Amino acid sequence: MISICIPIYNFNVTKLVETLIHQGKELQHPFEIICIDDHSSDYFKKINAYVETNENIQFFSLKKNIGRSKIRNMFIDISKFDKMLFIDCDCSISSDLFLKNYMDISNCDVIYGGRKHHQIKPKKSSERLRWRYGVKVEDQSFDFRLNNPYHSFRSNNFLIKKSVFKAIKFDESFNGYGHEDTLLALELQKNNIKIHQIDNPVYHEGIEKNTDFLLKTRSAIRNLSKIESKNYNISSLKLINTYLKIKKLNLDKFLLLISKKGMIIIEKQLMSSWPSLRLFNLYKLLFYIRDQNNV
Repeated sequence: MISICIPIYNFNVTKLVETLIHQGKELQHPFEIICIDDHSSDYFKKINAYVETNENIQFFSLKKNIGRSKIRNMFIDISKFDKMLFIDCDCSISSDLFLKNYMDISNCDVIYGGRKHHQIKPKKSSERLRWRYGVKVEDQSFDFRLNNPYHSFRSNNFLIKKSVFKAIKFDESFNGYGHEDTLLALELQKNNIKIHQIDNPVYHEGIEKNTDFLLKTRSAIRNLSKIESKNYNISSLKLINTYLKIKKLNLDKFLLLISKKGMIIIEKQLMSSWPSLRLFNLYKLLFYIRDQNNV
């Protein structure tokens, strides 16, 4: 028995939902699909009207946007079953056995299936930074995830028992984009709740424009600072580890001085047809230093 939970914001979910309905009907277990729209634009509401009227789906449309954490917590009170499978709206299913793969080991407390990106480079240069970062950084191998179960966890494609989720929910003080799943993984680790890894990825289809991705990156870095303020140890994250080394060498003040102009120069390169991920890492570091100094 499984509740499939899809939070929606400004994305066409018709194909994703149709695929899940088809696979769900082939299961030998009861299932339900729940969609909650987080106040999408009228354009996407019209596109997803079919989903809203589908008799196989519970569909809820919010009158105001409440954010990534709050909307995921809402599913707890709506879902009927103890197994809750969360799938982001901008994903597509990569396997005909996607749901079955989860059901075969669904007695685990938490299961993460993974994520991958299409290997074909976007035609538009305005989307290449997000795509390249996805392929080179986010697409972790199964072996890496097995060896780093908490560090590799993402909220785009995971199953969790409702009893566990009730005890450890998403932190609703995180109302911006980014790292709400990092904090959830830290809470799971703190409470000795194992994240079981399986090779059952979804494709990430929501490739934002470079400008939008940079805005989301800044929001995510601000959320990292929030996690630090809650006294969590996040020194294992690459960005934080790099910052601590630079601070130890007393180079952080120098980088702060050049950060504003440096970020402007780097942004121009990141908007090019072949953005540098090394420069993107430097961009994140400079922004983190500015955030730490409240500038």
